[in-house]
Amino acid sequence: MKPSRCIIILTMLVLVACRGGVGTQASVAPVASPVVEIPESTPTSLPTPTQTVVSGTVSIWHAWEDPFVPALLRAINKFNDVYPNVYFDVLFVPADDLRIAFEQASQEGRSPSLLIGQAEWGPDLYEKGFVADQSALIPAELLNTLNPAAVGTGRVASALVSVPVDIRGVVLYRNRNIIPIAPSTFDELASLAKEATRGQNLGAVLDRSFFFSGAHLIGLGGSLMTAEAKPDFNSEMGLAWVGLLQSYDQAGAAEFFTENDSNMFKEGRVGFIIDGTWNRNSLAEAVGADNLAIDPWPIHAGGSLSGFVQAESVYLSPQALDEPHAVSLKFLQYFLSPESQSAVAEVGLIPAINGSPVNLAANQVVISDPLISQAMRALVDGVTYPTRAEMVVYSSQLDIALRSIFEDGVPAQQALQSADEAINAALSTPTP
Repeated sequence: MKPSRCIIILTMLVLVACRGGVGTQASVAPVASPVVEIPESTPTSLPTPTQTVVSGTVSIWHAWEDPFVPALLRAINKFNDVYPNVYFDVLFVPADDLRIAFEQASQEGRSPSLLIGQAEWGPDLYEKGFVADQSALIPAELLNTLNPAAVGTGRVASALVSVPVDIRGVVLYRNRNIIPIAPSTFDELASLAKEATRGQNLGAVLDRSFFFSGAHLIGLGGSLMTAEAKPDFNSEMGLAWVGLLQSYDQAGAAEFFTENDSNMFKEGRVGFIIDGTWNRNSLAEAVGADNLAIDPWPIHAGGSLSGFVQAESVYLSPQALDEPHAVSLKFLQYFLSPESQSAVAEVGLIPAINGSPVNLAANQVVISDPLISQAMRALVDGVTYPTRAEMVVYSSQLDIALRSIFEDGVPAQQALQSADEAINAALSTPTP
């Protein structure tokens, strides 16, 4: 007799190198039940059951804390409504241990069929053969409903090694109490900020560090690196990017990877800052949710300002490709559907679905949290944060270049040339 659908607490018995055991905490669990196949033509919907009985077990490892787990459980339960013979083996692993545990399990041939983890892991996991290429498995019509920059985080050369389930990124925040309207251009932003600068209040304090400003380079039409990871920023567009950062002074003040901007914003003394979406709740609590806005990126010089987009993604184990009825792949596709993505928003995460009003309306997605909705809209115009290992070198060397320009007065062309040479030298040095 098969068990009824219920939540079963699991214990993980994996020993993790350098960390001892992975703990015995499990916040999500196997949910059991039967199933009916989703037609290949409509992979993101749950059709009326057919006579084809689909069965199997979907194993999922994740590091979602308790507040976020209901989004996963809801997807499982909805999937089980159509596929009651599919069982779920769901395991929580602490975030610090998740990747190590997955790699060890993969080496031992006992990896889960699905892994929810950071997109930055993708290139290394794919090179080791621990995750599958999904490029021929995820229908284009489903990918087209997702944030393009977030989808980009899963691409490794021609492969798609992960697909985004929730996203985060760099956005433009505005205190409505200081600046009531959103700017459509950077010149308008600077003008509004200048008018709002009086007494101890500043219209804007904008961050020039690479992580918070580097996406502007791509937004303006430039390029960070070539397909071979060679520097591509030492160009006219690179100089235009630096020129934009120099224009920050016209809007108020500038910072370089400090907390001064966010602290002053929380004190109600700044109109605009550039910060991460992960700080939206603390900013809203400080200035009042009704006073906080996340604005679309303003246009500038034939392009626009922009912010990097990162993702928490779903990986598919190569072993899952051999499953009867491809049950793990079917669930993965449903987990990316507009219905499941709406549930992701309900638990306070920013869903990976394309946040343009047209896309949300077409897929009948309603986001109740205005800040999540605004973040989704802003991140539509975001830039993929490259998951390549070379980004460690790029980020550090471009921060050095930007500091030399704005703190030491080094000419922009000279600073970019120095960064170009330093990156090439670092990348040509064999790794020990």
